[in-house]
Amino acid sequence: MLCLCARVPESEVVAAVRAGATDVTSVGDATDAGTGCGDCLVDIEDLLAERASAA
Repeated sequence: MLCLCARVPESEVVAAVRAGATDVTSVGDATDAGTGCGDCLVDIEDLLAERASAA
């Protein structure tokens, strides 16, 4: 689980990024990840950065 509060797996966040999510807010809008305690925000930002550098 990437986001424990919303029970969102990393694969769901990756799918949201592939579908066009470009920042933490848009990932949260698409998946609810990062909208609870915030502990996963750094992980989401890291994933976004990895995807951006791979593009």
